[in-house]
Amino acid sequence: MAFDSRISRRRLMAGAGAAAAAAFSPLGPAAVFSPSMASAASGRLIPDGKLGTITFTQRDVPTRVGIAASAAMGVPPTMGYLGGPEFPQNPDDLGPLVPLPGGWLELFEFLAGCGFKQIEFAGYGQNAANPGGAAPNPAPGGVTTAESRAAYLAYARTLRGFLDAYGLQAIGNHGFIPNTWYGPNSPGGTMSSQDYDRLQTELEFAAILGMPYMGTGGDPTSANNRNIEPWTVAGEKWEALNRISLQWGIHMYTHNHSPAYNFLQDGPLVTVTEDRVSGAPIPPTVVRAESGKRLMQHYLDVTDPELVVIEMDIYWAHVAQHQWRWRYDYDGKRVEDIFDPTAQVAKQTMRYALFHAKDGDATGQPDGVGDGYTMIPFGDPRSDIDFTSFFGNIGAKGYHNPNYEQDNAPGGSADPGRSLRFAKISAGNMATLRG
Repeated sequence: MAFDSRISRRRLMAGAGAAAAAAFSPLGPAAVFSPSMASAASGRLIPDGKLGTITFTQRDVPTRVGIAASAAMGVPPTMGYLGGPEFPQNPDDLGPLVPLPGGWLELFEFLAGCGFKQIEFAGYGQNAANPGGAAPNPAPGGVTTAESRAAYLAYARTLRGFLDAYGLQAIGNHGFIPNTWYGPNSPGGTMSSQDYDRLQTELEFAAILGMPYMGTGGDPTSANNRNIEPWTVAGEKWEALNRISLQWGIHMYTHNHSPAYNFLQDGPLVTVTEDRVSGAPIPPTVVRAESGKRLMQHYLDVTDPELVVIEMDIYWAHVAQHQWRWRYDYDGKRVEDIFDPTAQVAKQTMRYALFHAKDGDATGQPDGVGDGYTMIPFGDPRSDIDFTSFFGNIGAKGYHNPNYEQDNAPGGSADPGRSLRFAKISAGNMATLRG
């Protein structure tokens, strides 16, 4: 792969990491991903520069010894299938057994060759034998020291060099979130010094990588508690965290799973006599009534839109549509109230800065029973999630950052190349989504 020899500001920031990447390309020539000016007018629902993935999907790759490191150590590389000449059009064309990428540098080269442009990290760790070495601990024993901070930030500059070498942008991360914050509901009404030091270090790390967002894979607060009070407090916490992070030009975001779109228990105590899911008669039971507002909607309502953005997992939003279909109204009656993920985003589209573009195959389970879907590669023929309608009707076309995710992508020792094959399939299908 050829690299631009001119020194740019981005490459200068990256430091030695870019040089290491430029000197090493174990996978052979990669397909260069060049954003096309025409794509914005081509009907593409996910523009060139917004094609992303979260590395949780390929979490088996950074942790294994890569091709170059295996050669340097004199050990056989991990072998697997990356697809033959008819792949991905024919997903059954696995091709020959080949050495598999390992570590960040080789993963980034592969993902860029697939057409991905944005990387959402799910942590920064990798096998210590790979280029760049292991990620240093920023806070040994919970304490950030000058030495641990310096080592951690040096590693950030190495990762930035690897990203720059393949024209990739770090869009976000699922990582450290403080347990304390500045506000009356935080322990002592303030942020602990340990949390402050660690947060500042993580924000500087993210700034070196060029991230506009930094977040978590969790909900704003535990979705097991559907009372209004903890979700109001969560809004206070995340506003306080964003006031700190925006000093670095970074928005801090939360993720969500299906329970976060369950109904807020915000009404009076009522007596119900019908099962919520089946409608079958039950003994009189006292529960808290529900107005129909969802947990995440309350969180959005109580937070400043200039401060707080979130990431929707589109798959789990559709699971929520399958699961949370009935509520008890203020009279104790069972009312059908079906969640609409597209409408949820469309009415406040700028709040949803990021998505997990995770696809699903319907299981055929009855409404309200189980998850209703199983995870598959994006755009798989089995897909029962209408991404064309979703991306075509949420508004602000080209603003959002969709990151392909598939929790079950790694194939383990039986098929160690699977997460990479699925990435290639998904990137192609995301790029061809039209509407």
